[in-house]
Amino acid sequence: MNRLLPIVAGVLGLFPLQPAAQSAAMDMAVVQKWSAAKVVKYRVEGVLKGRESVVRNDRGARGDVIDRVTVEFSWDVKGRRIIEPVTVTDAKSEVGNLKSDGTNCGPPQLMGDYEHFQTVSHSLLSGDQVLIKGTRVYPAARVSNYPASCSMRSVPGGKEEEILMVGGANADVLGMPNVPGGPVTISADRKSFSMKGTGNWVWTYTPTLVR
Repeated sequence: MNRLLPIVAGVLGLFPLQPAAQSAAMDMAVVQKWSAAKVVKYRVEGVLKGRESVVRNDRGARGDVIDRVTVEFSWDVKGRRIIEPVTVTDAKSEVGNLKSDGTNCGPPQLMGDYEHFQTVSHSLLSGDQVLIKGTRVYPAARVSNYPASCSMRSVPGGKEEEILMVGGANADVLGMPNVPGGPVTISADRKSFSMKGTGNWVWTYTPTLVR
């Protein structure tokens, strides 16, 4: 099953007009710095932390999963497009606290590594987004026969196709005030901003001025 995790370009449009008190929190020097930029280099780190199914077809076998995907590219500010090359790296998934959730049975036994997202290829989509194709890898496992009993049985592993999407964004958002409950969180030092994606992913953009 494909899962689309979009990071939308032009995040400035996500900010509603603010009352005067909140507008005062805007850092105009930061806005002007990044508004004047022509090319920005981005390091975008996606971090997933969640309670995930680690056995194919669920079967109640879940674990606390941490995964990471890092995308690097340059961004043409005025042209609103990604400048190649684009690099994508992903880390090995970490899995802990295995349990047969919702039962009183023992935990599942994984016979190999669970990989939440494993990159296969990437390409540009419409010039302003990176499309990352990958797979989710389920190892063979032993799981309980709940609700019939807590005896264990073997189940096969498998793979599912997955998709991530990461888009460019103008860095002048770093000068904006944080809006409680808003879609974008700006770090206290105004050096990075984060956005929540679907599927428990959080994406953090760290820009570097090129020119």
